[in-house]
Amino acid sequence: MAAWSDMDLAEAERDSVLTLALDLAHDEADVALAKRWLRQGPPDLDPYDIPREHRQLFLDTFVRVVQADGRIDPEESEALRLIRELVG
Repeated sequence: MAAWSDMDLAEAERDSVLTLALDLAHDEADVALAKRWLRQGPPDLDPYDIPREHRQLFLDTFVRVVQADGRIDPEESEALRLIRELVG
């Protein structure tokens, strides 16, 4: 979601997502799913579906991915603002 928020997937963002997927994956199917999302884009996500106890981790990871290419575009900035509001 973070990498796609500006509809432009930078190579650094792609690398960041793949690194996260490899670090967090339970099995090869998880990595394959992340790779598919990098090609096609992830499904729509309602941030309110994220369990309250995971929201700060989601925000921290989101920030890490959008900063991976060295810039935060306006679309990414707006997505960050909305997620920060959610985390509260």
